[in-house]
Amino acid sequence: MTQSGTGRLFVISGAQAAGKSTVGRALAEALPRSVFVDGDTIGNFVLSGKELMTEPPRTPAIEQLFLRYAGALTVADVYRSAGFDAVIADNIFGSFLNDYLMIAAPEPVHFVMLNASADIIRAREIARGGNAYRDGFTVEGLVSSIEHDTLRVGLWIDNTVLTAGQTVAQILRHTDDALVDTREFANPPADAGDAE
Repeated sequence: MTQSGTGRLFVISGAQAAGKSTVGRALAEALPRSVFVDGDTIGNFVLSGKELMTEPPRTPAIEQLFLRYAGALTVADVYRSAGFDAVIADNIFGSFLNDYLMIAAPEPVHFVMLNASADIIRAREIARGGNAYRDGFTVEGLVSSIEHDTLRVGLWIDNTVLTAGQTVAQILRHTDDALVDTREFANPPADAGDAE
């Protein structure tokens, strides 16, 4: 809990099958007073008119992704205001990380990127019988986007050979390293073309 009595906000990201939900839930269970918010659950609130993300993404899907981000942050804020730490697990990478931090601003975020190898992600996806890699997405493409197109903020953990418990232990040991001051994202600079 922060000095103001508001709970902390942890955000766990990574490619599909990197272990976000497993680690996020385990982190929440390791904290003394916490809630876990799964981005997939928030996204599944849309029952009619749902737009799935594709590569490249379509505008309606991006709009729903931002609603999902805002919805998860809103649920987290309700509990944080009552003194609970909140842990969100969601797909936040590439340029969408900048957007997420802008939506979260001015709240401080403990951001953790799970950066597992493509081989282990592929093996986990097969083991869980998943179908996250469709509509133009590939394991290699997403891992490359995380590695090369995602802002390096917060705590990045290679959890290729780590258990969920070992990953949580690293997060708890390096909580200060995960902290991102989102205030710098609150008012993004205007495009050069917008200048008078």
